[in-house]
Amino acid sequence: MRVVFAVTCATAIMGGTVYAQQTPASDQDYLKRVATAAPPQIVDQATVVRMDGSTMQTLRKGTNEWTCMEANGVPMCMDPNAMEWAHAWQTHGPATDKTGFMYMLAGDNGASNTDPWAKAKTADNHWVLTGPHVMIVGGAVKSMPGYAKTAEADPTKPYVMWPGSPYEHLMIPVK
Repeated sequence: MRVVFAVTCATAIMGGTVYAQQTPASDQDYLKRVATAAPPQIVDQATVVRMDGSTMQTLRKGTNEWTCMEANGVPMCMDPNAMEWAHAWQTHGPATDKTGFMYMLAGDNGASNTDPWAKAKTADNHWVLTGPHVMIVGGAVKSMPGYAKTAEADPTKPYVMWPGSPYEHLMIPVK
């Protein structure tokens, strides 16, 4: 099941936009890049996966239930609940009520804050670029008051991405 979620995420995280940054050629370079996604105590024990054409390759089987990968030049690590949430989002399925956690300590390439499936910046989709951050996903976000839920997000402060959608999640910048 982890591989199904990983394939879904790797092919579509950040709206499926293709960025100019090239995926490292060697597995060793890829592992180094993915290691920037989360603290070493997470990455060192995580399963690391990589897309190889249209198939998912497991580079390293982990022991801590986390999955780390690079999608569109963005390294990330997800716990099992975050993988489930990402799968639901990408397949337009029902959002999970389970609380999940994601690390994206290398930042992202930007995404629409109003359209969960936008593939590129447009004049009206409120594109936001967030530096190093973590994400809380799942049903718990709906009961977390006090965080900005506006289309025009300030990525220097915690905010709810995709507010009002079944896939809203909390973005928390870290330094």
